[in-house]
Amino acid sequence: MFVRLVRNVPYAAGLALDGVTSVLTFTALRTLPVFVVQAVVAANLSIVALVAMVALRVRLDARDWVAIGGVVAGLVLLLLSAAAGPPVAVPAAAGWGLLGEVLALAFVAYLASPRMRRAGVPGVLAGLSFGSAALGARLIGRADSLSAVTTSPATHAIVLAGFVGLLLYAAALQRGTVTVASASSTVGQTVVPAAVGWLLLGDRVRPGFAPVAVLGFLLAVAGAVALARHAQPHTHPTACAQERG
Repeated sequence: MFVRLVRNVPYAAGLALDGVTSVLTFTALRTLPVFVVQAVVAANLSIVALVAMVALRVRLDARDWVAIGGVVAGLVLLLLSAAAGPPVAVPAAAGWGLLGEVLALAFVAYLASPRMRRAGVPGVLAGLSFGSAALGARLIGRADSLSAVTTSPATHAIVLAGFVGLLLYAAALQRGTVTVASASSTVGQTVVPAAVGWLLLGDRVRPGFAPVAVLGFLLAVAGAVALARHAQPHTHPTACAQERG
């Protein structure tokens, strides 16, 4: 599957852009909590909706505008409430634990792949893989040298999780609509990683801002899920007219 994917020029170009995005995301995770960064990543669906409106003349209804407003409001609340800083010191075994979790996830996905008839399950698993990569980036946020980064088991977990997530997301797209794949992946890569970052990596908010952070996270993620239908390819009105002609 991977060979077929990279031979597709548009897909390969998109994959290259995703690579640049991943580098920027992992840089942000060195100083920002997981719940903030993952919510921002999920919020890209609001940009997709706006681009579709401008470039493809897709009409946004009232529900879309409410969802976009929720995403923007949620991100503002998250940025106001987040306490920046590197993760707390964790045992060295945490990196190995994350690598083991990614390996287990890949093994389960491999065994279950023949039974995945719909997009939801591989979409969620893809999101969990991408979320695991984000946790790995957060874990190496305390690394102070290139050698420490390259030898960390968390780095290997990032690479493997990204690869597994890529294949699972492609499998989700093959088994269902882009809407279902995007929505399920968004949930998988935000909710669980945010909880792990909060409970184990010391991700915190400013004193007294916990309710604000929770509200912001829920608004951003719910809005992103509601906008997942705009990840579906749209047909330009001009192209439709040409086809009818």
